[in-house]
Amino acid sequence: MPVKQLPDRDQYPARLTLTAVSFVLAACLSSTVAVCEDNLQSVMARMKPDQAVIIDYQEHRYMRMMSAPWTGSGHFYALLPDTMLKEQLHPEKELMAIRGHNLYYFNPANNQKHQTELSDQDSPAAHIAAFKGLMNGDLTSLKTLYDVGFSAKSSGWLITLTPQNTDSETAIKIIMQGRPEQAANKLELLMTDGDRTEFLLGRVHSGADIKLKATQLFDLLSAD
Repeated sequence: MPVKQLPDRDQYPARLTLTAVSFVLAACLSSTVAVCEDNLQSVMARMKPDQAVIIDYQEHRYMRMMSAPWTGSGHFYALLPDTMLKEQLHPEKELMAIRGHNLYYFNPANNQKHQTELSDQDSPAAHIAAFKGLMNGDLTSLKTLYDVGFSAKSSGWLITLTPQNTDSETAIKIIMQGRPEQAANKLELLMTDGDRTEFLLGRVHSGADIKLKATQLFDLLSAD
């Protein structure tokens, strides 16, 4: 089956940006552990995973044009050095992946497969660059795009990323939180138009079998 280029982005509205950045960010958060005494630098230093990981998720999208939230669930994968995958299992199966600046998509139900390269001028690419800064613990580059806020209390920790460029309609404010001494358990993406997406994150698992599964999923996505 030939791999087609993604059509005009007007056919892929904020969903493309939100979906792409959300699973990249969740992969970053899968290894983030913080305690109340932590500061932002120490949390950032532990963000980069040292092996392939999987994390379960539940997704809720709250959109102005919908009378009820859209819900979905599945798995996020992070595969070193630079591959992130989202395996949506419900309500229908979908696969997405990012490797470098390449975005892959596959819907088995209608046999649609797409691949595109995100240029540096694309809004999704700018967000992905920011989230790679998170994965690499690069606070300096992150602060060139976002105002970064951090707080820690006995109830848990909170990181807020507010975009410095608020003119773009795809600008996303990001809120991450977790319990003390635990990985992130919640992620929110807030669009300037009021739409938001919420992810509830499960426990993190790693191992050779997870690396194999992630590799197989990516091979399925990238195959002609």
